[in-house]
Amino acid sequence: MRTIKSITLIAAALTLVASACASDKEAAERARKEAEALDKATPAAKAAPKVNPPVPGGATIPCEQLIDLPAFQAALAEKEPLELHDITKADAEAVSVCAMIRGGKHLTAKEQEKLAKKTNHKLGVLPGDELCRVTAYCWTIETPDAFKEGCKDKANQKFREDDSMGTFACTQVIAQGADDVNVFHFFDEDTKCILKVGGGPANTDNDSIRTCAKTARDTIDPSRIAVGGSKAEPAAPSDPPANP
Repeated sequence: MRTIKSITLIAAALTLVASACASDKEAAERARKEAEALDKATPAAKAAPKVNPPVPGGATIPCEQLIDLPAFQAALAEKEPLELHDITKADAEAVSVCAMIRGGKHLTAKEQEKLAKKTNHKLGVLPGDELCRVTAYCWTIETPDAFKEGCKDKANQKFREDDSMGTFACTQVIAQGADDVNVFHFFDEDTKCILKVGGGPANTDNDSIRTCAKTARDTIDPSRIAVGGSKAEPAAPSDPPANP
């Protein structure tokens, strides 16, 4: 009798264990299926796209490609064709440094002396003098927000936030004799480069310098910083300098 009861109890226990195991397997299977369904519903994370600088490091852009010289001549209302000098070697961090030179007949020493007497020795920008200079920095990845923050950090270095171009610029004020002359630094939305535009040593006309900066902003697009891109047609040469 005891043996039968013992067998019955053992059988019942085994049934419970088997039932529990089956329940565990069913639960595990349900969990597996739910996990698979969740994986299918969740899109695979995409790798962040690689961001490259506007111009590969070390590459330079010829000024004949970067600068639309006729556009600058028209904007500055220059009567004589401007000359374009590529002086990129002047700045090791730049892809281009381009100086625009006022065209026309160069004055002799006697003519300059005569003009100096008439203008109280304020000759201004003469033919053959640098009118404005455009420098392009394109080897780094920049953003407009980071550029603005950087301008605030340089406030004690005579840099100030400036909207006089109609867009944001971080303008550096440089004492040039008795004049305060502006150099416009700005993030160019089209190319993602930082452009710096200033006047030549004799140019203290901030309106003229601002016009150069706005023209650079409006004419320099991605095609003009393309490595190996086609060069723009050069402007007609100005008159050769006269012998002093």
